Amino acid sequence: MFPGLAGFSERPRGEGGAPTLDAMTAPEVGAHRTHLDAAVRSLALQVNRDTVLQARAALLAEADRLDTELRDKHSDLTGVGLCGGDPVSPEAAVAFNERISALIKSCFDYNRELRTSAAALDATARAYGYTDYEIAESFQSDS
Repeated sequence: MFPGLAGFSERPRGEGGAPTLDAMTAPEVGAHRTHLDAAVRSLALQVNRDTVLQARAALLAEADRLDTELRDKHSDLTGVGLCGGDPVSPEAAVAFNERISALIKSCFDYNRELRTSAAALDATARAYGYTDYEIAESFQSDS
């Protein structure tokens, strides 16, 4: 064990006690979420009767755009192959593919959150007196 390497003792280790590639490439789960959640909360405070339908439409348009991008890019992604014939390449390929899959899943989850937020704005629009027809007409999806 090396003194002063806090945090490495709990991480997976390979032969000889060195941290594995999996341990060294683990993403910081949700590190971006605090800033994103704060931005969404501040946006939600700015919604009023005049902007609620536009905010809903913006969320749905972005969700549609991201869904299209993810669908197109994800279907093209076959994964990271072996970088070479060395003994580390198989482990590295697996670790990178797991990280890529986790990132793609978080993007799809984010899009679901955009749509959930838009649905919450439906209720807000109703409370402002908009009809279901007016709400539906405020955004027509291209997908």
